[in-house]
Amino acid sequence: MNPIVGKVFLVLCGSLLVAGAPNTCGKLDLKTDPFTCCTIPKLLDVTIVSSCFEKFPIDKDAADKGAASMPKTECMSECILNSTGIYNRRGNVDEKKLNSVFTDSLPANSPWMNVVRKAIKECTAKANKKDKEFQKDVADQKKTTPKGTQVCNPEASFLVDCIHTTVFSDCPINLRSTSTECDAIWNFLKNCPFSALRQ
Repeated sequence: MNPIVGKVFLVLCGSLLVAGAPNTCGKLDLKTDPFTCCTIPKLLDVTIVSSCFEKFPIDKDAADKGAASMPKTECMSECILNSTGIYNRRGNVDEKKLNSVFTDSLPANSPWMNVVRKAIKECTAKANKKDKEFQKDVADQKKTTPKGTQVCNPEASFLVDCIHTTVFSDCPINLRSTSTECDAIWNFLKNCPFSALRQ
């Protein structure tokens, strides 16, 4: 994976909220980067991701401080969805395009195809349930953001985060690393959201 793209997805995937995590999901003492336990395929065009990262850079210092001060990634993710055509002209998700963008790079017989399709279906359903929450957040941002400052929809980063972390969490058994550290991560993910790894 391109180093910039890897950093982008580590921050994006680490920024998912821990809301609703069971009480047993305390901080896991990680010495291993979770993404070394399963190398997920590139689901988005590297050129588009790199371009959006340049337009909306992530504050690395904020990212290094942990989830409590995770930088906002809405505008970078919205840039990705606009550039790929996942957002149509009205700013709505084109579900057909969403499916094609995230699966086009996969060979038809890829072991990832069903994993990615399942993640898209689950994450789209979750995003639809949160639609009013996203609209309220955009309205609140418009009230508090200085004029001329871009306001971006949190739905974009939710979808990008959710799809990648769900794909990672559902990594096919035969593609997982079997190190002790990775085994601990897979066991942790059976009951806890991926985001809890980044607490």
